[in-house]
Amino acid sequence: MSKRLTLMTGLLGISFVVACGSSSDEGTSSVAPTTIQSIAPTTAVATSTTTPSTTTSSTTPMTTTPTQQAQSMILYDFADQSDVSDWSNQNDTVMGGVSDSATTWVDGQLVFSGNLSLDNNGGFTSTFGPVNEQLPALMFGADSIIVTARGDGKTYLMQIRNYDNTRYIQRFTTVADVEQDYVLPLADFESVDWRLSVIPNAAPIDTTTIGQLGFYLLDKQVGPFELTISMIRTNVE
Repeated sequence: MSKRLTLMTGLLGISFVVACGSSSDEGTSSVAPTTIQSIAPTTAVATSTTTPSTTTSSTTPMTTTPTQQAQSMILYDFADQSDVSDWSNQNDTVMGGVSDSATTWVDGQLVFSGNLSLDNNGGFTSTFGPVNEQLPALMFGADSIIVTARGDGKTYLMQIRNYDNTRYIQRFTTVADVEQDYVLPLADFESVDWRLSVIPNAAPIDTTTIGQLGFYLLDKQVGPFELTISMIRTNVE
């Protein structure tokens, strides 16, 4: 069991705009956005192989120092049920759709499941972790994010949100009923707007301002779905 690191996330007043739709399929249904308030939880749990050498304030993201050594870090391992309690779902129901999803904890894993529907111009479900001000330090020197998960054969989308409300996405197609590592290079994340449409010539992702991680199911993949995640960690070459 890796050493656990309890994270205090005192970031208040930061809003993230819920994105919906698909950038890869022009026919994918999309609905108008809604703005939700991300309420900083009292605690947010991540784990790491070592303790970061930086400190954090209650209102600003952590920063790294020139002497900090880059190393692989565990962002979430979902060892305890409390590790999932601060994750929240946002579905197309906010604008009249009928898709549903839930995020639950089962035997040390986060389970993102539900049913995707295109009815009433819907077509997306999502789950997001809490705003986490220690993510910049944990991401220091990383070249990719590794999601250890068991899927259902559907293609999921990982989104990274920064403190300046920029968004980056990358899709990964799961293998049904097989747990494996899905390696998502940071260089392959694309900057998108709230509709998940790619922004041409956008700046590459800046890991020093990462504030939140989440997952979507969309792309007209109607019907029941389930993604079971046991760990999210960084990779350093």
